[in-house]
Amino acid sequence: MGRIREEDYAYAAAHIRAIEMKLITENKMNRLLDMVNPEDAIKFLAESGYGADLPDSYKSLTGVEKLFDAEQKKAYNLLIDVLPDSQPVRLFQKRYDYLNTKLILKAEFLGIDVLERLSPLGTISPEKLLKYISERNYKELPEILAGAVEESLDAFSLTRDPQLIDFIVDRASYRNMLADAEDYGDPFLVELVKRLIDVSNIRVFIRAKILKQTSDFIGKVFISGGSIPDDSLKNLAESSLEDFLQNLKTYQLEKLSLRLLKVFEENKGISEVEKVLDDYIIEFLKSSKYVTLGIEPVIAYLFFKETEIKNARLILTGLVNRIPPETIKERLRMGYA
Repeated sequence: MGRIREEDYAYAAAHIRAIEMKLITENKMNRLLDMVNPEDAIKFLAESGYGADLPDSYKSLTGVEKLFDAEQKKAYNLLIDVLPDSQPVRLFQKRYDYLNTKLILKAEFLGIDVLERLSPLGTISPEKLLKYISERNYKELPEILAGAVEESLDAFSLTRDPQLIDFIVDRASYRNMLADAEDYGDPFLVELVKRLIDVSNIRVFIRAKILKQTSDFIGKVFISGGSIPDDSLKNLAESSLEDFLQNLKTYQLEKLSLRLLKVFEENKGISEVEKVLDDYIIEFLKSSKYVTLGIEPVIAYLFFKETEIKNARLILTGLVNRIPPETIKERLRMGYA
């Protein structure tokens, strides 16, 4: 497709600059964290703009998940409205199609009803996606998604291992995102997706090593398309954890390598690994603050809003389950706005 000029994003960028001021700040998130009563926390979110046009039933413990989904949906719809082309937003929205696909396939193998658990945030309605997959109506599905469904069905029939569904569908999801970003032709989008692939591969490797998975297993679940070439990924699959993290420096990932090495030197847990990986993406997105024209501030806002909602969801879950505030805070991702 013909590339949209940077000046064509002027309206979208200006609009986002205005609304990003409404993101919940770290100070406000800490106030939410200090609350004892979950109902008070939901009221606080409502006062911060959550569910302004929604019925009161969404602003309760039983409806709070619908509240979070509605807030995320509102962000997607807003960006689609202000951008000259919806593809940059749709490519990230498709992640929920793939998430729903995993749930549908696993539910089918377990013989359970999954419709109520499906996310409404994808580009395909949950009802339609469930129908297409159940009826094996692949022609109604995007090509990459249809291929992932077929591959998952074949793999499960041979191994009866539902974990393979996660790996196959996740790999297809990143492949779809990268294809869409490259088709759109914006360097920022392509670089962001590549970084997301790098983070996914690093996460998979570290978790696999902790669980003592084989190098053959690791090689199969690595995702192509990131900063590390495919042939190098195959070699890295056989590395020790320390060698793997040291070798990241070879692929312009030195800062990330050093931070992860420090996590293991200090014997910090997997939650700290996750924080370092998330911060790597957030820091890249925060560079958009210096962009006056272009798609960068729009996509950055989308990720910052997702992070805000994840933080709010973590806090609400922690309050309901009486998890100590310091434990919840360790899992929050602050400094995104």
